[in-house]
Amino acid sequence: MTPNFPPVSVDATGLYSALPSDGSIGDVMVGGEPFVIQGGEAATYCEKQTASPCPGIQAAGHRDMEARGNSDSTRVEFTLLTFPTAEDAAKAMKNLADQRRKEWAEEGAPAKPLTLNTDADATDAMQDGDSVDVVMRVGAVVAYLDADGASPDNVEYAAKVQIARVKSVSNGINPDR
Repeated sequence: MTPNFPPVSVDATGLYSALPSDGSIGDVMVGGEPFVIQGGEAATYCEKQTASPCPGIQAAGHRDMEARGNSDSTRVEFTLLTFPTAEDAAKAMKNLADQRRKEWAEEGAPAKPLTLNTDADATDAMQDGDSVDVVMRVGAVVAYLDADGASPDNVEYAAKVQIARVKSVSNGINPDR
Protein backbone atom coordinates (compact mmCIF):
# COMPACT_ATOMS: atom_id res chain seq x y z
CA MET A 1 0.00 0.00 0.00
CA THR A 2 1.34 3.43 -0.95
CA PRO A 3 1.03 6.11 1.75
CA ASN A 4 -0.98 9.18 0.81
CA PHE A 5 1.26 12.13 1.72
CA PRO A 6 -0.01 15.71 1.44
CA PRO A 7 1.35 17.65 -1.54
CA VAL A 8 4.54 19.64 -1.21
CA SER A 9 3.63 23.14 -0.04
CA VAL A 10 5.50 26.17 1.24
CA ASP A 11 4.13 29.16 3.14
CA ALA A 12 5.19 32.77 2.56
CA THR A 13 7.89 32.61 5.24
CA GLY A 14 9.31 29.44 3.69
CA LEU A 15 9.59 31.08 0.27
CA TYR A 16 12.59 33.10 1.46
CA SER A 17 14.43 29.90 2.30
CA ALA A 18 13.20 28.06 -0.79
CA LEU A 19 14.59 30.69 -3.18
CA PRO A 20 18.25 30.06 -4.02
CA SER A 21 20.87 31.65 -1.79
CA ASP A 22 24.30 32.84 -2.87
CA GLY A 23 26.46 29.78 -3.40
CA SER A 24 23.57 27.31 -3.66
CA ILE A 25 23.66 27.28 -7.48
CA GLY A 26 27.44 27.33 -7.64
CA ASP A 27 30.19 29.63 -6.53
CA VAL A 28 29.83 31.96 -9.52
CA MET A 29 26.11 32.77 -9.15
CA VAL A 30 25.18 35.69 -6.89
CA GLY A 31 22.07 37.77 -6.68
CA GLY A 32 20.08 40.58 -5.30
CA GLU A 33 17.73 40.42 -2.37
CA PRO A 34 14.78 38.08 -2.83
CA PHE A 35 11.27 39.39 -2.38
CA VAL A 36 8.16 37.63 -1.15
CA ILE A 37 4.63 39.04 -1.44
CA GLN A 38 1.23 37.80 -0.27
CA GLY A 39 -2.46 38.49 -0.73
CA GLY A 40 -3.51 40.95 -3.41
CA GLU A 41 0.08 41.74 -4.36
CA ALA A 42 0.79 38.05 -5.00
CA ALA A 43 -2.42 37.72 -7.06
CA THR A 44 -1.49 40.74 -9.20
CA TYR A 45 2.07 39.46 -9.67
CA CYS A 46 0.85 35.98 -10.65
CA GLU A 47 -1.74 37.37 -13.05
CA LYS A 48 0.95 39.46 -14.72
CA GLN A 49 3.20 36.39 -15.11
CA THR A 50 0.47 34.03 -16.35
CA ALA A 51 -1.85 36.51 -18.14
CA SER A 52 -4.74 34.80 -16.33
CA PRO A 53 -6.37 34.80 -12.90
CA CYS A 54 -4.57 32.88 -10.15
CA PRO A 55 -7.33 31.77 -7.79
CA GLY A 56 -6.09 30.77 -4.37
CA ILE A 57 -2.53 32.05 -4.73
CA GLN A 58 -1.04 32.37 -1.28
CA ALA A 59 2.35 33.97 -1.94
CA ALA A 60 4.92 34.71 -4.63
CA GLY A 61 8.68 35.03 -4.37
CA HIS A 62 11.41 36.08 -6.79
CA ARG A 63 15.18 36.39 -6.95
CA ASP A 64 17.53 37.42 -9.77
CA MET A 65 20.99 35.86 -9.91
CA GLU A 66 23.86 36.47 -12.31
CA ALA A 67 27.41 35.34 -12.87
CA ARG A 68 29.83 37.00 -10.45
CA GLY A 69 31.99 39.68 -12.06
CA ASN A 70 31.81 40.78 -15.66
CA SER A 71 33.06 37.55 -17.22
CA ASP A 72 29.81 36.81 -19.04
CA SER A 73 26.15 37.76 -19.17
CA THR A 74 24.73 34.61 -17.58
CA ARG A 75 21.54 35.45 -15.68
CA VAL A 76 18.86 33.30 -14.06
CA GLU A 77 15.62 34.58 -12.53
CA PHE A 78 13.84 32.33 -10.02
CA THR A 79 10.12 32.71 -9.31
CA LEU A 80 8.00 30.68 -6.89
CA LEU A 81 4.20 30.73 -6.64
CA THR A 82 2.39 28.87 -3.84
CA PHE A 83 -1.19 27.61 -3.93
CA PRO A 84 -3.50 25.72 -1.56
CA THR A 85 -3.72 22.66 -3.84
CA ALA A 86 -1.67 20.87 -6.47
CA GLU A 87 -4.61 21.32 -8.88
CA ASP A 88 -4.48 25.12 -8.51
CA ALA A 89 -0.72 25.01 -9.05
CA ALA A 90 -1.10 22.81 -12.14
CA LYS A 91 -3.48 25.35 -13.73
CA ALA A 92 -1.10 28.22 -12.99
CA MET A 93 1.84 26.21 -14.34
CA LYS A 94 0.03 25.55 -17.63
CA ASN A 95 -1.02 29.20 -17.94
CA LEU A 96 2.52 30.42 -17.24
CA ALA A 97 4.10 28.06 -19.81
CA ASP A 98 1.47 29.00 -22.41
CA GLN A 99 2.09 32.71 -21.74
CA ARG A 100 5.86 32.35 -22.12
CA ARG A 101 5.39 30.55 -25.48
CA LYS A 102 3.00 33.28 -26.64
CA GLU A 103 5.42 36.05 -25.64
CA TRP A 104 8.32 34.35 -27.43
CA ALA A 105 6.22 33.87 -30.58
CA GLU A 106 5.17 37.54 -30.53
CA GLU A 107 8.87 38.49 -30.32
CA GLY A 108 9.54 36.40 -33.44
CA ALA A 109 11.46 33.75 -31.50
CA PRO A 110 9.23 30.69 -31.21
CA ALA A 111 10.24 28.46 -28.33
CA LYS A 112 11.45 24.96 -29.05
CA PRO A 113 10.60 22.21 -26.55
CA LEU A 114 13.48 21.18 -24.31
CA THR A 115 13.66 18.01 -22.23
CA LEU A 116 15.16 18.49 -18.78
CA ASN A 117 15.22 16.21 -15.74
CA THR A 118 14.24 18.54 -12.89
CA ASP A 119 12.90 16.13 -10.23
CA ALA A 120 9.62 18.10 -10.26
CA ASP A 121 6.16 16.54 -10.51
CA ALA A 122 5.73 18.27 -13.89
CA THR A 123 8.12 20.22 -16.12
CA ASP A 124 7.59 22.30 -19.25
CA ALA A 125 10.89 23.63 -20.65
CA MET A 126 11.55 25.64 -23.80
CA GLN A 127 14.57 27.19 -25.49
CA ASP A 128 15.44 29.72 -28.15
CA GLY A 129 19.14 30.32 -28.71
CA ASP A 130 20.77 31.00 -25.34
CA SER A 131 17.44 31.68 -23.60
CA VAL A 132 15.80 28.87 -21.61
CA ASP A 133 12.55 28.95 -19.65
CA VAL A 134 11.61 26.15 -17.28
CA VAL A 135 8.16 26.04 -15.68
CA MET A 136 7.80 23.33 -13.03
CA ARG A 137 5.35 22.16 -10.43
CA VAL A 138 6.12 20.27 -7.25
CA GLY A 139 2.99 19.68 -5.22
CA ALA A 140 1.21 22.99 -4.69
CA VAL A 141 4.23 25.12 -5.71
CA VAL A 142 5.04 26.47 -9.17
CA ALA A 143 8.71 27.17 -9.82
CA TYR A 144 9.78 29.19 -12.87
CA LEU A 145 13.33 29.75 -14.11
CA ASP A 146 14.08 32.32 -16.82
CA ALA A 147 17.72 31.89 -17.91
CA ASP A 148 19.86 33.76 -20.42
CA GLY A 149 23.40 32.83 -21.36
CA ALA A 150 23.38 29.51 -19.49
CA SER A 151 23.72 26.10 -21.12
CA PRO A 152 20.75 23.71 -20.87
CA ASP A 153 22.86 21.48 -18.58
CA ASN A 154 23.47 24.39 -16.19
CA VAL A 155 19.78 25.36 -16.30
CA GLU A 156 18.83 21.75 -15.54
CA TYR A 157 21.16 21.82 -12.52
CA ALA A 158 19.66 25.12 -11.31
CA ALA A 159 16.14 23.68 -11.74
CA LYS A 160 17.04 20.59 -9.70
CA VAL A 161 18.50 22.77 -6.95
CA GLN A 162 15.34 24.92 -6.92
CA ILE A 163 13.05 21.88 -6.64
CA ALA A 164 15.25 20.33 -3.92
CA ARG A 165 15.09 23.58 -1.94
CA VAL A 166 11.28 23.70 -2.19
CA LYS A 167 11.02 20.07 -1.05
CA SER A 168 13.43 20.69 1.85
CA VAL A 169 11.52 23.72 3.10
CA SER A 170 8.23 21.82 2.75
CA ASN A 171 9.70 19.15 5.04
CA GLY A 172 10.80 21.74 7.60
CA ILE A 173 14.49 21.59 6.66
CA ASN A 174 16.63 24.68 6.08
CA PRO A 175 18.26 24.00 2.68
CA ASP A 176 21.29 26.13 3.56
CA ARG A 177 22.41 23.91 6.49
